[in-house]
Amino acid sequence: MTETPLTPVTDRIIDRSTLEGFAFGFFCSLCADEWRGARLAFNPGAWADPIDPAVFRILWLDQHAAAYERAKLDASFVFNRCPICGRIVCDRCFHASESGVTDICNLCYHHIKEAVV
Repeated sequence: MTETPLTPVTDRIIDRSTLEGFAFGFFCSLCADEWRGARLAFNPGAWADPIDPAVFRILWLDQHAAAYERAKLDASFVFNRCPICGRIVCDRCFHASESGVTDICNLCYHHIKEAVV
């Protein structure tokens, strides 16, 4: 039912929304593990049942966009952008140093480490 393209947070996302609610999955660029945001229920409000299809569509699309923005915000606490390669990776695939100087993805970290040795 999505009409507008979703602005990506990661290289790969999946829209798991249904007519009853909204859910989105975000994938790590390195390990490809999926992180799923909280599922939010569709709320038609005080509209009479059965709801007019045109009104349903407007309400659903509006709430879908809002749910995606919420999921993107939540995902921003789980994913990190590597300043070297630009990949967006999960916390497990991100090498965070104590000094904060070498906060990069694990792949870039290993490449640099091999080059130094």
